Amino acid sequence: MAAEIGADFVTLSPVLPTQSHPGAPHLGWSRAAELIELANMPVYLLGGLNANDLDQAQAIGAQGVAGISGLWPGNASS
Repeated sequence: MAAEIGADFVTLSPVLPTQSHPGAPHLGWSRAAELIELANMPVYLLGGLNANDLDQAQAIGAQGVAGISGLWPGNASS
């Protein structure tokens, strides 16, 4: 659908457990990798990630990571 509407990239989330949605289901690295493989455009990962996860994200084929609380301390949701 993203390609049909001319999107330049897609986001995929949540990859890991998040502070903002405790107990919510998450994909995990393996499932995220499977879904990235199906994408025909850049994929940015969200959900429970921080700058330390960038190498892992790129290793499974993601373009990068995005987020708020994991990248900008002090902005964590309560």
